[in-house]
Amino acid sequence: QQSRKSEERIIVMKVSTLSLRSAMLISALNRSFAVSSTMRTGLLTSTAALFTQMPSALAFSILPSRASNLSYKTRMSSSATDTEQSSDQVDQQITPDEETNSLLHTVMVQRNRQSAAFREGTPLIFGGSVASTFTEHCEENSDISNTKSIPMGALVAVVVSRDAPPKGKGKGGSYRGKKRSSGSSDKKEVVAAIPHHSFSFDGEEKNHRDAINQSQMIGYGVFNPESMYRVRILCHDTMHPGLTKEIKSIRKQLSRGKALSDGRDNDEMILKLILERKITDAIYTRLAMQLPSADITDTYRLINGEGDGLSGLAVDILGGSTAIVMSSAAWCEIHKDTILSVLEKSLKEHPSYVDTDIAIVWRNTPSRLKQDGYEDFTNSSDEDDKEEIEVVARESSVKYLTYPYSDGQKTGFYCDQRENRLMVAELCKDKRVLDLCCYNGGFALNAMIRGSATSAVGVDSSQDAVDSATANAELNGLAEKDVSFVKDDIAAFMKSAMEAQDEYDVIVLDPPKLAPSLALLDKATRKYHALNRDAMNLIDKSKGGLLLTCSCSAAMTQKDGGQSFLAMVNGAALSAKRRVTLLRVNGAAPCHTQAPASFPAGHYLTAALFHVG
Repeated sequence: QQSRKSEERIIVMKVSTLSLRSAMLISALNRSFAVSSTMRTGLLTSTAALFTQMPSALAFSILPSRASNLSYKTRMSSSATDTEQSSDQVDQQITPDEETNSLLHTVMVQRNRQSAAFREGTPLIFGGSVASTFTEHCEENSDISNTKSIPMGALVAVVVSRDAPPKGKGKGGSYRGKKRSSGSSDKKEVVAAIPHHSFSFDGEEKNHRDAINQSQMIGYGVFNPESMYRVRILCHDTMHPGLTKEIKSIRKQLSRGKALSDGRDNDEMILKLILERKITDAIYTRLAMQLPSADITDTYRLINGEGDGLSGLAVDILGGSTAIVMSSAAWCEIHKDTILSVLEKSLKEHPSYVDTDIAIVWRNTPSRLKQDGYEDFTNSSDEDDKEEIEVVARESSVKYLTYPYSDGQKTGFYCDQRENRLMVAELCKDKRVLDLCCYNGGFALNAMIRGSATSAVGVDSSQDAVDSATANAELNGLAEKDVSFVKDDIAAFMKSAMEAQDEYDVIVLDPPKLAPSLALLDKATRKYHALNRDAMNLIDKSKGGLLLTCSCSAAMTQKDGGQSFLAMVNGAALSAKRRVTLLRVNGAAPCHTQAPASFPAGHYLTAALFHVG
């Protein structure tokens, strides 16, 4: 269809497979570009390169992953009207006046030290950093009066003003949505301090557009007016300049009143581009770690939230057959269908799963979603009849039964301790091992199978966990006389063991999260102290032994740069009248990636190995 301002035409191609016919079409389009006087973008790839590049390199809007069925949009001048277009090459011709999602949202943050961190890769923007928000209506005669704010989950461009904030002005409020009472005067002041501007692409409000255009680009993300994290940046300009350039090009066409897609939502189309790139990056990152590795480890974390540039989204692969999606942010729930679609496609293209149909299970964290201002969610599905389906997960050649469709403790698998389980196992030859808070028996099983321990005892307060660990021992062919699991409170178990004068050579203490927030840290520290003191009292008093003590509470792990946890262990040693020597401090397995720009925000696990004398 002809555009309104020139003789340019829009062609939408769908490239399913690379063939001689499609190569001839691309070649013709290249020639058209070469003679076009209205060309605004670079040429398509050369015909000679078509047979050495992936299909995603065929269009000027280069997509990030090896797409097998993607739509590409190119522009050609009227001189190419003689190019033959078959029905399988031209997907749909779209008029500029066609109805689409025609809103472009922008968030402007204040220029200060914090905004510099955003430009350098920090993914979370707090409300207090936002200076103003904008919505541009990209259709003619739009009613801009109805747009009072940016909706939850909307894709936004994030820019920083090139002007420093006026002296004497505050940084702006940090409105946290529903966490403040509706009658709070503080809330009213904060809302007023973050103005929202709506304007039309063909209107007279050029000052708003000029303010945006003159600002410095940070990237693109998703907006949430109810969350303390006002924007979660998914694509930084400094890290993905090619991708941000492509998104900017799409938004620029829309801002000129040009329809962009075959009826798809504008946000969805851009979000798919981002997800395809980020999931592909995550896949290749794990492949670099040898994950998965045949007959050794088929269970690992594929996507780890901010560590992989997708804040609020995590995906675990279980047994090389099931993907567990864990949603903890509003945008994930709002764009659930888009996430599932891109994930399913990416897994089908994964080189390790070419002949495998990966089942996808969606789960969410209600408490985290409520903190994010999102309450319209369910964690149930039509999968109740699949509750007892077993998936055998393999990690370091040790097998585990998991139930990904079931609720409760036996649902999945904690793969963050993979390296620590293997590290301890290597030190357990001919040793007596005690695994406290054993869950599915990971440390005890590794000690027996990988470490050739003399015996291992696992203790957990959950009957589901004990049953799961016992079943895993049987699955791996271990005799009950060598490894056993006991349902008991670990504090009570250690007290009874001390009274019986039982001793162990290696003890693993891996309790659940005792400090979910800073407010509970003092109470949790006292609990950690008591548990570590009693564990040290069970270590062989004549020869000494090893203690791996863990905390999965970010509040504890991050306090004083990790020194607080080590100081607590030292205090417990003094109470137990034992000597401790720190041997090493580990974190989560490397598949639990972290973003350097936001470290240590994603650092939650401490696993400290001590020799106790």
